[in-house]
Amino acid sequence: MKSIGFFGDSFCANNQPESWCNILAEKLGADQPHKFGKSGASIWNVFFDFNLHIKEKRVPDISVFCWTEPYRLYHKDVPLTLNVDHKEGVDPKVYKALDDYWVYLHQQYKDEMAYEYALKYYDRHVLLPIESQIVQMWSFKPFETSDRPQGIQLTTGAFIDESMFAFSKSAGAKDGQGTGTINHMTVEQNELWAEKVYGSLLARY
Repeated sequence: MKSIGFFGDSFCANNQPESWCNILAEKLGADQPHKFGKSGASIWNVFFDFNLHIKEKRVPDISVFCWTEPYRLYHKDVPLTLNVDHKEGVDPKVYKALDDYWVYLHQQYKDEMAYEYALKYYDRHVLLPIESQIVQMWSFKPFETSDRPQGIQLTTGAFIDESMFAFSKSAGAKDGQGTGTINHMTVEQNELWAEKVYGSLLARY
């Protein structure tokens, strides 16, 4: 059977049977996913994680990437986002440094430029040579609320140029960040998203 792995944030982090990740794996005739996303992960967490898979020759036959928004900072263990909940056991100095960053150092245009350049480089120079079926999508589509409606176009593998967050808010469903949902989506939405990704992979490969 084919191996499959998911690389991204909380939109691909759930291992319940109703998760679109497990539904997709079943549709593709793949094994139980050996890798899921991580809540609060930045794109840099994904880069370093997948690079390790490449180095150790553990790249799955099917690699699914859910790219998060541009404003998350990298930390090996701790999610660092604006207004993040402070986790017990984490050095308070980490959160103090984060708060100071947002006040004194953060520049939105810099974050967006670094994000776009990094993603495009990774897309074209790291993912393209990989012998894996690849699908890329947005957890949060970048620049959705800015003056850049064209967004970012990724070229390797199947590319779903849609926001899972926006999809999770459709049809009067929960707001995408609600508690008690699977990958921030309803059971039906998980099924629909799995079908969407499945169709994109079949069309590309």
